[in-house]
Amino acid sequence: MTLSRVPDALIRHPLPCVRCKYDLLGLEARGTCPECGASILNSLAARLDLDSDSFLPMHGVRRVATTIFTAAIGLAGGSCVFLALLAQVASHAFESDGFTHAVPVLRGIAVGCTLLGFLAFIAVLPWIRHREFIRAHILGAGGFAMWYAAAIQPPSVIIATYAALPAAMVLLAVTPLLRDLGPRSRAYRSARATAQRIDGLLLSTGLAGGASATAELLASTTNSDDIATVLRLTAGASATLSLIGFCYLLLNSIWILRAAFRPLLTIEQAFGVEASATNPTIRK
Repeated sequence: MTLSRVPDALIRHPLPCVRCKYDLLGLEARGTCPECGASILNSLAARLDLDSDSFLPMHGVRRVATTIFTAAIGLAGGSCVFLALLAQVASHAFESDGFTHAVPVLRGIAVGCTLLGFLAFIAVLPWIRHREFIRAHILGAGGFAMWYAAAIQPPSVIIATYAALPAAMVLLAVTPLLRDLGPRSRAYRSARATAQRIDGLLLSTGLAGGASATAELLASTTNSDDIATVLRLTAGASATLSLIGFCYLLLNSIWILRAAFRPLLTIEQAFGVEASATNPTIRK
């Protein structure tokens, strides 16, 4: 459809402004938002389904979105392996029963979330003979299986270090899925709010595991205690950043899930079915 050929291209469906979320219903598509001045065409482009022949049917899109959401839960919950180690260290340092009781709770969360993530890549993600989906199945299911094996073990530095590997595998599995479905959430949030660099998460996760492994190696083979301490602090800071990133990924996945279960507008919905039926200048 070409808007220049439509004399009264009015928005006939509730449409939030992409910038300020003002309802643009009843306004001309070629105008601007009366609240913030953003172009209505930009808001329409973010909400309009211009690709009716998508690679996946709608139920497949919803299953992929559910997989992303469940994987984000697994990433955030699986990080409780690291928190369980911190709670165990704190319980010995402060002799607090609160930290002692928190250890099995955190371990249980890690076990449950990693098992949930594993089941998502096995049973929820569509089995399609496509390279990205095959890789997602292998990396996602394999990563969560390895993470589950680590989560059922007693907390230790070695286990927390090892958990960085399956976390990186899961991130690699969800990256193409996020690239495909991530833009859908921009119908409800700004592009800046939805932006998240997965390579940054991979870097912090890899740095946490690498620094921790190097610190343990130096501590066991040399007397470089100062260097090992710096590496442990680096690993702890990187693991904390990864945990924050996983939680933000979970937030983004909620909006992706909402967008998948609330389909994008069609041209008929945006401009009104009666408009396309009575005005011969409107063509898809």
